[in-house]
Amino acid sequence: MEKISPLRASLKAFEQFKAQRAQKRQENAGIGATNPFGLTFKGNIVQMDVFESQNKKAENSSNSNSIKDGFNKAGKLAASAWVSTKNSFNSIKQSIISFGSRLKENTINAWDKLNKTEISFTGLFKDSVSSLQKRPVGELEEMLKTELEAV
Repeated sequence: MEKISPLRASLKAFEQFKAQRAQKRQENAGIGATNPFGLTFKGNIVQMDVFESQNKKAENSSNSNSIKDGFNKAGKLAASAWVSTKNSFNSIKQSIISFGSRLKENTINAWDKLNKTEISFTGLFKDSVSSLQKRPVGELEEMLKTELEAV
């Protein structure tokens, strides 16, 4: 029985992977052939010929003007690109609108919370630490009770 080294096993696995990848490329060769720029529309590749009519005139293909065909193809490609660009702008616009509405809601909520919050500084600087240290404990206890009752 022959020993298989890790290097030989990995080389064999790589060769199999490379063969499978080449086979997939051959199978998928015709998918994007009419669309060299790979434009997408909602995740699907937009083919340049999506705007062609179903009734092609085969008899005129031999007599066709190459400049006219070039303009037709360029127009179809531009239309495909326009559809893709319009959809991407619409998605960007929707995300900006949703971000703005979330920002507005959060700002309104924060403003409402700030309006409901009451802050008072009364009595905060009335007594200093040195003056409180000179007072008797009973008096400090009474001051604390009155402050707690006010809260």
